[in-house]
Amino acid sequence: MKPDRVISAVATFAMVSVGVILYGVAAALAAPVGGSRPARITNPGVVWPLWSASRNYKAGDLVTCDGSTYKCVQAHSSADGGDPSSTPALWRLIT
Repeated sequence: MKPDRVISAVATFAMVSVGVILYGVAAALAAPVGGSRPARITNPGVVWPLWSASRNYKAGDLVTCDGSTYKCVQAHSSADGGDPSSTPALWRLIT
């Protein structure tokens, strides 16, 4: 393997690893802490996957929709027109 490909592979692995770690930390911070007080994520460097229709979501998943972050509160399959802002029974606004 060429040295430039090795460096590229290592850099990619490092970036993905950091992203996974940040995702885990932010998900832990978003978990509810005793009671119904909404959790807030104040980590502007983290970008969650965009919400999309025709996808299965599980409780705890975080997504971005229209510039806001939402946490899935009930496992479901998404549908057109059922975005997080219009389905509060399925999603909780985080930021």
